[in-house]
This record gives sequence, C-alpha cells and structure tokens, in this order.
Amino acid sequence: MSADLAPQQNIPEPEFGPAMRALNPRWQKAVVALFLTDGNRAAALRMAGYKGKPSSIYVLASRIFADDRVRAAIREEAGKQIDIAEPEVLGTVMSIMRDANKRDVDRLHAARMIWDRANPVLSKHKIEVTHTLTNDERDMQHYRALRRLGAPQEAFQARFGHAGIARVEAMIAAEDAKQKQIASQAGVVDGEFEEVNVDEE
Repeated sequence: MSADLAPQQNIPEPEFGPAMRALNPRWQKAVVALFLTDGNRAAALRMAGYKGKPSSIYVLASRIFADDRVRAAIREEAGKQIDIAEPEVLGTVMSIMRDANKRDVDRLHAARMIWDRANPVLSKHKIEVTHTLTNDERDMQHYRALRRLGAPQEAFQARFGHAGIARVEAMIAAEDAKQKQIASQAGVVDGEFEEVNVDEE
C-alpha cells in the first residue's frame, strides 16, 4: 500500500447531528445509504443490512422512511449535502458565466444566479391598520377636545344636547375610573412608580 493510501490516524470521524444521533445504528446506516443509492429506499435498506423478499423490503422501507425521526434525520443530512455541494455549484455557475463560448443567455442566467445569491431581493410590505371609532368613543373625544379649548357651555349643548352632555360625562367618568384602577394594579400611584423589593417578593 502506498503512503498516500495508508489510513490516517489523526483524521477525525465525521459526527452526526442530533437528529441522526437519535436513531438506532441500523437506521443511521439506512439514512446514509439513501443518499448513496440516489433515494432508492429498498436498496438503502439492503445496504444497511436488512434482508428479505423484495415485497417485504418495500413494506419495511415505507414504514422506516415514513417515521418522523427518520425524516428529520434525512432533512438534517440533506442540509449537509447541500452545504458540501455549494462550492461545486458555485464553480459550475462561475465557469458558465466566464465561458465566452457559451450562449449569452446562459451566461446572463449564471450571472443572475450569482448576483441574486450575493444581493437577495428584499420585499417590503406596507400594512395599513384602520381603527373605527364607535359613536360613544367619538363623543368622548369631542367632549375632551371642547374642554381643552375652553369652549362655553353652549358649545356642549349644541354638540350633545341637554341630555347628551350627562351621558358623555358619565362615560368619561367611568373610563377615567377604569384607567385609575389599571394604573393602581400596575403599581402606579398618582403618577409615581411604586418600588418593589424583588428579594422580598
């Protein structure tokens, strides 16, 4: 055996990811074999050491590769395969882009692939939120606005009517009481924060 082919003692063994480590050793072999057989599940089971009639192997392959744990391990290994293949993919695309003998459309497609990967397109979404006020909410807003402006009593009567003023004032009083209750429960008293000792809590 030549020195180049001699086994290297210091080369670390590749480690499985968490999904592969969750499988028993034979299922691990079946997942690895699935990539070596180009997705042939029956051949992958035979390569992993399973024996039986073709019909039995097919049934067993359907059960094993439908298992959620095996599917998670396949996704995990597929991600590794894609990562490993990226340099080769990039080399192929770069060679097409740089080859003056290729069709211009092929070179442009290759350049676009590289450009899109290096500068992904950002999608912007505009979200509009519309809040529709109820009649009561609108009345309370108008009442408070008139108060801030210092409007005379006649303005309130013109806007709400004699009976309407009492109704709006009652709603505002109820809302103010509710806000004070919420502030009190949150530890806010008269606009100040109540100190809380975490250790004592």
